[in-house]
Amino acid sequence: MRKKTILIADDEPFILQVLDREFTCAKYKVDTAMDGEAALNKLKDNLYDIALIDLRMPKKDGITILKEIKKLKIDTTVIIMTAFGTIRDAVDAIKIGAYDYITKPFDNDEIISRVQQAIKYTKRFKSFNISSVEKSVAITGSSKEIIRMKANIEKIRNLDSTVLVIGESGTGKNVVAKEIHNTSKRRKMPFIHLNCAVLPPTLIESELFGHEKGAFTGAVDLKKGKFEFAGEGTIFLDEIATLSLNLQAKLLNVLQERKFERVGGIKSIQMNARIIAATNTNLDEAIRRKEFREDLYYRLNVITIECPPLRYRKKDIKELVLNFINKFNHKLNKSITEISPDVWPILKNYDWPGNIRELENAIESAIAFATGETLSGEDLPPRIRFKKQPDVKQGVLENQEIQIIKIALEKFNGHREKVAKELGISRRTLQYKLNKFGLRTK
Repeated sequence: MRKKTILIADDEPFILQVLDREFTCAKYKVDTAMDGEAALNKLKDNLYDIALIDLRMPKKDGITILKEIKKLKIDTTVIIMTAFGTIRDAVDAIKIGAYDYITKPFDNDEIISRVQQAIKYTKRFKSFNISSVEKSVAITGSSKEIIRMKANIEKIRNLDSTVLVIGESGTGKNVVAKEIHNTSKRRKMPFIHLNCAVLPPTLIESELFGHEKGAFTGAVDLKKGKFEFAGEGTIFLDEIATLSLNLQAKLLNVLQERKFERVGGIKSIQMNARIIAATNTNLDEAIRRKEFREDLYYRLNVITIECPPLRYRKKDIKELVLNFINKFNHKLNKSITEISPDVWPILKNYDWPGNIRELENAIESAIAFATGETLSGEDLPPRIRFKKQPDVKQGVLENQEIQIIKIALEKFNGHREKVAKELGISRRTLQYKLNKFGLRTK
């Protein structure tokens, strides 16, 4: 396999030395430049997979190099490095054509991970049309949790199997569903989204399957349902756990037979769409309470993609915030170009029970109240600034729970199914608690 080539341009010899060593150890072919002019000349004369370019360099700065790369149509993916950390620099670099933006000082493992992701995704994007590229960058983050999730999506995107997307409210399950569709062979086909929790039960059946003229009072015309409109595309059933047991039975039949009838109809219609379902409900518990059909669960749960909560991927907060600031600057007609240093500890110290949706709302609120071009900690909502300290009694209870789980793990040598049965909880609940308390099985 051909070694990936990387150009590293920085006027600090120590940084060049460190990155040269790290990327050489990571099996890259490394070239270096100590000023912008030398970097641009090397880009003209050689083909690199990636260029890591410092924003501030003698002779030519990073922005100038980006403009030249765009003008000369050089096929190299650029990641900008900077110690200055302003949003204006990030926005300018990305608008001109940089793939990513990383601030100094950086973690060596992180920068290698970001480069690997850049190579992987730019390679995939070259086979897509521009609309697909624009849609497929929706999943933001470079934490190990997000990298793992993106890798899983990559593996299953072109399969026809049903996908179940699980995760807490606000973790971006709809974004994941769109990513699966927009990067798949079905991307030119319709993507139909139905939130099962929004419509009353009396209307959902008609929305899903359609109805014949005269099927019920008010059915004055024939109406096609979501399954028909989806064609050979994707139908995304959000909040699947809110369906009535009667509708669950009908959906199960569709999944088994790949056919359905309109309400009031007798003609079977072929179902060719791929189904993606999502829920923030613990379906194991719902089955136990007789609120969800076990047979439907097994039909839906062919492939599972789990959206990690934001408290487990706080490394991604900065990148998410930058994206939200760009979005709300435009929406609210603001010009926030700097972030005060006191903002980041506040955001990292909060647990985000509402996940990405809560973070987005918090940033929109902060920008609305901000004056000038700098976002400060004082602009953030009070509930986030004044995070409630953990209750002492709660801490004692959690310590007891941790000890009980540890004893069960030791008793069954880390066998999760046996541990969950011993504790009287589902395996998924056990996994949540293991993650929450930082416990590991053998």
